[in-house]
Amino acid sequence: MSVKDSRERNKTFIFRAAYAFLLHLTILWGMSLLTVPAAFAQEQEEGKAGEPVELNGDTVEYSVDGNKITAEGNVVIIHKELRLSCDRIEFSRDTNLAHATGNIRLVTMKGGVSEMTGDDLTFNFKTMEGSFDGAKIFADPYYGFGEKVKKVGENHIQMENNYVTTCDLDKPHYRMTSKKMDMYPGDKLIARSVRMLVGKIPMLYLPKLTQDLTGKKPKVIFTPGYDKDWGMFLLSKWLYRFNESFKGIIRLDARERKDIAWGIDVDYKTPNTGSGRIRTYYMNERNITSKRFWQERPTPTIEKERFKVEWRHKWDVDKKTQAIAQYYKLSDSGLLKDYFEREHEEDSSPTTYFLTTRTIPSGVLSFRTDARVNRFVSAVERLPEVRYDLTSLPLWGSGFYVRNTTMYSNLASREVSPSEVRRETMRVDADSELSYPMKAGFIEMTPFVGGRNTYYSKTNDPEKYGSVRGIFRTGATLSTRFFRVFDAYVDRYGLNINRLRHIISPSVSYEFMSEPTLASTQLDSFDSIDSLDNAHGLHFSIENKLQTKRNNNTVELLRAVIGTDFRLKEHPSKGGFEKISTDIDFRPVDWITFYFDSQYDTQEEYLTTANFDIYLNGGEKWSAGIGKRWDREIDDQLTSEFKYMFNPKWALRTYTRFDLRNGILKEQEYTLRRDLHCWTMDINFNEKRNEGNEIWIVFTLKAFPDMAVDFGSSFNKRKAGSQSSGGD
Repeated sequence: MSVKDSRERNKTFIFRAAYAFLLHLTILWGMSLLTVPAAFAQEQEEGKAGEPVELNGDTVEYSVDGNKITAEGNVVIIHKELRLSCDRIEFSRDTNLAHATGNIRLVTMKGGVSEMTGDDLTFNFKTMEGSFDGAKIFADPYYGFGEKVKKVGENHIQMENNYVTTCDLDKPHYRMTSKKMDMYPGDKLIARSVRMLVGKIPMLYLPKLTQDLTGKKPKVIFTPGYDKDWGMFLLSKWLYRFNESFKGIIRLDARERKDIAWGIDVDYKTPNTGSGRIRTYYMNERNITSKRFWQERPTPTIEKERFKVEWRHKWDVDKKTQAIAQYYKLSDSGLLKDYFEREHEEDSSPTTYFLTTRTIPSGVLSFRTDARVNRFVSAVERLPEVRYDLTSLPLWGSGFYVRNTTMYSNLASREVSPSEVRRETMRVDADSELSYPMKAGFIEMTPFVGGRNTYYSKTNDPEKYGSVRGIFRTGATLSTRFFRVFDAYVDRYGLNINRLRHIISPSVSYEFMSEPTLASTQLDSFDSIDSLDNAHGLHFSIENKLQTKRNNNTVELLRAVIGTDFRLKEHPSKGGFEKISTDIDFRPVDWITFYFDSQYDTQEEYLTTANFDIYLNGGEKWSAGIGKRWDREIDDQLTSEFKYMFNPKWALRTYTRFDLRNGILKEQEYTLRRDLHCWTMDINFNEKRNEGNEIWIVFTLKAFPDMAVDFGSSFNKRKAGSQSSGGD
């Protein structure tokens, strides 16, 4: 090579190096890091700074004219809430297009994390749109694949000839296939021509599926099974959501021996008048007398309309005013027990009422109405009840405090239909108290004096109509508190004790209540106010606590309270001590908890009740619990529960309930759990004495813990396949 050629080559090299250096400085100055020219071009064209795009790679090259950038090796691009990584990328400034190849991973944080992976991507950084040829996708909790995948917006992905699943395997156990799907990560998923495949077996077809991605609620829940009374059944819940303020469930249930039932639930929110829930359920129950619906029926089928209508609403009118309303209408007293067992166990006779409260400077004012809408129950109606509670209010700096509760009630007591017995009265009750808190040395004392006057428009004696009942009461409370700190330090067996503080809080209270001027036997009983009687006695209580410091926080290791009442001679019952009650909570370490309570009858000189619970927590591997319920008049039962995980795939749970008094095993239940990767399978066996046996299998999708497919068979009384167990 000649000297001249060498000089020309050096000039060309120096010129190119200088050009690249100046271009590099310009980009650094305009974008605060290596910035893709698309943002720089946008700044020139729109006259304002664009969103910066960070680009990093092992090698970054620029074309001579600056219109093309090529990066290779561990390429990472960050723009807004998007992160793109790949092996190689080419960017064209003229078109704002980037072409990425090799191990592509596109992550979007907007609306929740979504991720697409593949080997070939074309993407426009200005419009935030791009397309894959064959890509995998993840949008919590879904995994998917599409032959054609397009990102057509910051939070919109389109897929063609695709499937989605919650199973993260390359060959998922189940999948939902469709011809076209629109996914809005963190919002919703819309698919058309959907088939559900388990392995290669088609299980379900839907022309269109819309799935809410804001939470982990499945769109459809099916609960199939068999019941002795129902026969074969299929319970289903279809979730719908128009928006965050209007959503709910449509129920469609089929029972072989009961026919079809349906219901609509609505959860709603209003901008100015609060939120609530409406739940309905209706069936024309047809009790067929044959074992199978296609068999000949020995006796005519009995039909009966059964339904439930429930409405609850809560409205925070302002910071000081709140309103709550509930309406509960049932067709008959057995509906909840037959079809909503969990609701029946919680409250077998739900009420209908309206309550509004308002906080005012010196107390709380409330307005309430209670009405009976189900004639098959007895109830007390309040139409209405107005109440004012004056909180403990200081009197002009005198040291005295006054408290008052005044209540007007229009009461009516209705018996179970068909009885027409109705007792009613208008009652005005005023309960006042004057107290004077004081401290004498280390003792806190609060004497008080008060009275209660109650007007009744009607009593059970017509001659006493319009009477006023008066009760006088007085008394005092005394309490104190002692504590001592011990320099005890223990760091063994998980105790982690950094000094111990022992607190003793003894208290005694005295109360005298005069005999009412109108005896409770002369009144109709609507609530506890009407049954008040004279009283004279003392209440003794002593509380012990053990505390320590852990991570600069106070931790309570032990709390034990023992108390009793002592009746003086003016008390209507026999004088002397009443029952002695004991409550103990003991939790020295995180892995063990002990609770105990008991009552001792001093008059009869025997223990009436004693209960305890012990819980042991061995972390994820195992846990155990044992409890005892002893009642002198009722029963003596011992319950136990044990959970053990053999390995990540298999786990066992056992539960037993033993009648110690009669030496009878009253109930036993065993559950064997198998992890099926994206599902869990529970095989359950339950036996209750005098009620029969039950075997059921529950498949639960891990991504949707509320979604359970239940295959069960009840030899006597079903527990797992009821409507209430379907994820309410």
